[in-house]
Amino acid sequence: MPPVSRRHFLIALGAAAPAARLWGQEGNDDVVLRAMRDELERSRQLRVVGGGSDEVPYFISYTLSDTDSFTVSAAFGAVNGVTRNRYRFPVIEVRVGSYDFDNTGHIFSGLYTGSRYDVEALPLDDNYLSLREGFWLGTDHAYKAAVESIARKRAALNNATASSDKLSDFSKADAVTSLGKIASPKIDEAGWTARVTKLSGIFSAYPEVLASGVEFHLNQGPTYLVNTEGTAVRYPDDVMWCYAKAEGQAADGMVIREGFSAQALTAAQFPPEAELQKAMTAMGEHVKALSRAPAGESFTGPVLFEPQAAAQLLAQLLGDNLRLPRKPVAEPGRNVNFLPSEFEGRVGGRVLPDWMDAIDDPTQTAWQGKPLVGFYAFDFEGVKPQPVSLIEKGVLRRFLTTRQPIKNSPASNGHARLPGGFGTRMAAIGNLFVKAAQTTPLADLKTRLIQLCKDRDKPYGMLVRKLDFPFSADNGELQALSSASTQSGGSVRPVSPPILIYRVYADGREELVRGLRFRGVSSRSLRDILAASTETTLFDYVNNGAPLARLGAGGFLAPAAVIAPGLLFEEMELERPQDQLQKPAIVPPPNS
Repeated sequence: MPPVSRRHFLIALGAAAPAARLWGQEGNDDVVLRAMRDELERSRQLRVVGGGSDEVPYFISYTLSDTDSFTVSAAFGAVNGVTRNRYRFPVIEVRVGSYDFDNTGHIFSGLYTGSRYDVEALPLDDNYLSLREGFWLGTDHAYKAAVESIARKRAALNNATASSDKLSDFSKADAVTSLGKIASPKIDEAGWTARVTKLSGIFSAYPEVLASGVEFHLNQGPTYLVNTEGTAVRYPDDVMWCYAKAEGQAADGMVIREGFSAQALTAAQFPPEAELQKAMTAMGEHVKALSRAPAGESFTGPVLFEPQAAAQLLAQLLGDNLRLPRKPVAEPGRNVNFLPSEFEGRVGGRVLPDWMDAIDDPTQTAWQGKPLVGFYAFDFEGVKPQPVSLIEKGVLRRFLTTRQPIKNSPASNGHARLPGGFGTRMAAIGNLFVKAAQTTPLADLKTRLIQLCKDRDKPYGMLVRKLDFPFSADNGELQALSSASTQSGGSVRPVSPPILIYRVYADGREELVRGLRFRGVSSRSLRDILAASTETTLFDYVNNGAPLARLGAGGFLAPAAVIAPGLLFEEMELERPQDQLQKPAIVPPPNS
């Protein structure tokens, strides 16, 4: 148990009021929902006894993910891990103060230094009293942390210069009741294990692949959310995804990588096995080709992104900047680990060419007959998502928002999809549609790329077919990439390097090269787009909140989709890292 603080206080709870006052009688047959409602109603009576504080909660929210998960991993045709797990994960939010000023948004919001009972995992059985006890203990902890946090926040503000931009800490939202029926289909553990094992065995045919792995994950089960404003929702919150990594080494020691991911909201929408086998085979062929390709050289000039690579680029340069987090309150002189949006202060300014628009619409379920994984019924705060026209004729008009107000956006548009820092939630894209009013066939864009190189006396231009996004390397490479991006004047968030990048010569010939990364690329680079292709593509991925959505990183999941055309840039910089290369293995692999 943590040390007892000098400031002790207790929680007093009055008698519970009838839950029907908030929600009516819907869902009373669901023991989990009933336990959440009843304990939430009792928690309305929270008061501090002693300690000199009169803080009472003005808002309480309970969220519960009731998840049945299955994971299987394999390499070179052999299973190396199978996990089946069932858990109920609660998120309890208690706010004291008022909508205008509360305990969130301070550098230490949510921290409690006093004595407490840590919340145990909630029971898997539908035991009413045991469930209520779990929420009671969680509420006790969250309330004590809230009271302590608001005191810290007031103290920090007393020592700081008053800000002219006074924003509320929380916005009101309409109460919603939606208690969808929940199905629990049986998980085909044997079937998925066999598929993953077979997929991983494809790499055995490629001696150039020195390390590889395939993993499949399935999370299924409902999410519940109730709050003191009257919202009560229950909805299926299923997602499945498969990712693969393959690694090789060129003769000079340079490590080369390929990555792949597929995701869906239902088993019926998941790619068929033949499609996955084709993807694994392509990965093996790419590693083989990259191991024999020449190393790229530093380049400044025209670059053409084919639609998949363009969508991957936009997922980073647009997707990660279309939210506007607020800097937390901190004591004067204290450094704050805070990553702002590159679009901060640019509403009304041009961020794309004037013939391009960007709209995020999580309400769409399909595009050209293909399912969209960025669809969701409710966000992390129980708010229904809205379509948001973000960029109109190249001009940034608005941001994706949560219930934490930002300048000129006092209310949520239903995009709180991930946990945020400092007691808040983080906005994230759902289905991002990037549209161009002026388009040119991709083949003609390649011709234009060649002409631009001739006009600038460049021996070749660069064509990007695929980026390493989600990122397939480890944390060490991610840190090196981030450091290089900052030093080169690029994005404060690193941009994933290309996996498949080609020199395009005057006669149209393409030559695969390896080992390049972008230099000085940021969201401002998007204003230099010269043209967009008529062809568009759908690229989807699982946003896990990790930098570059790194494959295998844990955490909350926000599946997302980007629909975009190919893009031609007048000028971009690429460089070859000067990292020390690894020595190749002394003995060749067994399958060589």
